[in-house]
Amino acid sequence: MKKGTFITLYGINNIGKTTHSKLLCKRLEENGYKTHYLKYPVYDIEPTGPFLNKTLRNPEGQKITEDELQLWFVMNRYQFEPELKQLIEEGYIVVAEDYSWTGIAWGMAKGLSEEWLISANSHLLKEDFSILIEGERALSAKEKTHVHEQNDALVEKCKKVHEYLAEKNKWARVTLQPEMKDTATLIFKVVDEFLKERYS
Repeated sequence: MKKGTFITLYGINNIGKTTHSKLLCKRLEENGYKTHYLKYPVYDIEPTGPFLNKTLRNPEGQKITEDELQLWFVMNRYQFEPELKQLIEEGYIVVAEDYSWTGIAWGMAKGLSEEWLISANSHLLKEDFSILIEGERALSAKEKTHVHEQNDALVEKCKKVHEYLAEKNKWARVTLQPEMKDTATLIFKVVDEFLKERYS
């Protein structure tokens, strides 16, 4: 049995990561792969998931320091890691919407040092392939009480950090197309090329 692969999709909030992660899973399954869709943070893991959900959606805004928030994110990823590793061992293509670099991007946008953030996430499993989805976010999809999505200036700052990290880490980059299906095709193409090389 072939070992699985860990793929991550990055990008600013409201840019379609959920839609395109699920479409990618569907297309991969149609091409014979076993897939598992995953979204970080994993909200149903105690105690980190419910705490992060409450913190991110507090109508009164963020009530803890940014470094504390980022450590909660790191712990959430760590808590799910045994299950993630098991899926990969079982041969699944795990497609994750957001992961460690999401936290690093937001942390940098909010003033934390890149070095500290990378160090805090350094013990986590590394993804095999990453894609940055670029383009304009759907403002109609903003959550009214989400501490990040309501701050448009912060989102734009985070968008630039994502672009910096994509360049630095040599991620694949896909620009949103006018038609959703065309964006999905571009994402599948870069993933398919990677997987064919990986499993050749």
